[in-house]
Amino acid sequence: MFKISSPRYRYTQFFVLFILCFLIYVMAQSIGPGITNFQDNIYKKDFLMEKATLFRYKIGDRIFPGGVIGKDGWMEYTDDGNLDDFQNVKNLENKKKLRKELVALNEFLNSQGITLLIVVAPNKATIYPDKLSGQIKSLPAESVLDKLIAFSKENNLPAILDLRPALRNARHDQDVYYKTNTHWNGYGAFVAYTTIINALGNSHSEIKPYKSADMNLVTTVPGVQDIPGLMHASFITEPYIYLEPKTPFIQTLHPGDSYGYNRYSWIPNSNLPTLLMFHDSFGLTYLNGYLSMNFRESHFIHNYSYSVYLTRESIRQFKPDVIIIEIVERNLGKLVTYLSNFDQE
Repeated sequence: MFKISSPRYRYTQFFVLFILCFLIYVMAQSIGPGITNFQDNIYKKDFLMEKATLFRYKIGDRIFPGGVIGKDGWMEYTDDGNLDDFQNVKNLENKKKLRKELVALNEFLNSQGITLLIVVAPNKATIYPDKLSGQIKSLPAESVLDKLIAFSKENNLPAILDLRPALRNARHDQDVYYKTNTHWNGYGAFVAYTTIINALGNSHSEIKPYKSADMNLVTTVPGVQDIPGLMHASFITEPYIYLEPKTPFIQTLHPGDSYGYNRYSWIPNSNLPTLLMFHDSFGLTYLNGYLSMNFRESHFIHNYSYSVYLTRESIRQFKPDVIIIEIVERNLGKLVTYLSNFDQE
């Protein structure tokens, strides 16, 4: 028991008064720009959110907007139905329409002599389920990816390239995903690249995957990866790592449309095939750069622009020898939407 006049009591009074004054000051500064967008105009909003996240992190909280922290500091993305996908609560929907779209696409590409490969980038939790909190468990059911692979085989549709075995095997030698990012790291993307080129070797024997020994490892200074960014936790950092050719030989232009036609690469004086690649952020995360090493010309288009570029006319203009459609596992339900414009021509 302490007296009302004790230093501890006076300190408590001062602290409470300070907090009240600080809140009044923040409110006054926030109202200044107008009350219509008060939430967006909160004074020092990012700073306050950062400090709140740091406080929660220090007291042991591990669930944040956009991400959860699992074992050994590994973080898992929680938006876009990512954990629902891991827990096998999703279904493969619109099968009839999906079959129709894939048949139409495949028949057209076959008539043009174009090889089609559909590549699924696994969710991080699919490769690292042991890094999730023990409270997050999967149902004893097939995943959407397993259902899609079986559906494709049953209906004689284009093959789905399953990267899970290669990535699960590679993780025993080194990490293939970032601890604090939802994407694969440079090693994981290189494993995916190698698997893709080997799969294409059946129809294009002239392309062979490069070996990691042919590449230099680049490690950057630690930076804020995507999940800490969502959590407002810039105090959690991790280096970026990737591989690049020891001797540069690829020319690249970036048109500037990140969510459209975003990259054109070419190898001067090459007789290799031409690639048209539709991709999401897993393509942007190193994979596109690796693939461009094996094609005379490589055109890369973000999946946000499928409706514009995945058309018969667009394909005739690009004249590719190979088309790759890369999609992350958690977004497989969107595949039918990505393809829907093609069959309407």
